[in-house]
Amino acid sequence: MRDTETGDRLARAEALAMAAHKGQVDKLGVDYIEHVRAVARAVAHLDGDHQIVALLHDSIEDCPDRDVVSDPIIRAGFGDVVADAVDAMTRRAGEDYFADYLPRLLANPIAVQVKRADLAHNRSRLHLLDAETGARLAAKYEKVARILGD
Repeated sequence: MRDTETGDRLARAEALAMAAHKGQVDKLGVDYIEHVRAVARAVAHLDGDHQIVALLHDSIEDCPDRDVVSDPIIRAGFGDVVADAVDAMTRRAGEDYFADYLPRLLANPIAVQVKRADLAHNRSRLHLLDAETGARLAAKYEKVARILGD
């Protein structure tokens, strides 16, 4: 793929992520788009599809407006490879994290790489949270890291 085409796709993915996460903040009060940008930077050494998945990895799960972002919108705009990886990273309502979500994610190689970057970014900020939340999330992230083989 030509660099300009990859750049255009990345710009479209970032715009879609910005629309999906508009007004959202993380547990520290930081604009949520900064998290997905950080994950995208962490996988930039791979390829454009990894970066696009990183930008969109939380969009379906966290954006209630299906007119803004949905699987069909991602599939039409970025193709099946990206849409399948985003779908693998999207936790469904009522789904058990370890019994249902992670096994589906582990079946998609792009999703695994993006999840590793997502996990690393989340872990890097644990010390900024209150002690109780930080400890709870640290235990969860440690278990996820073991499952991912890290």
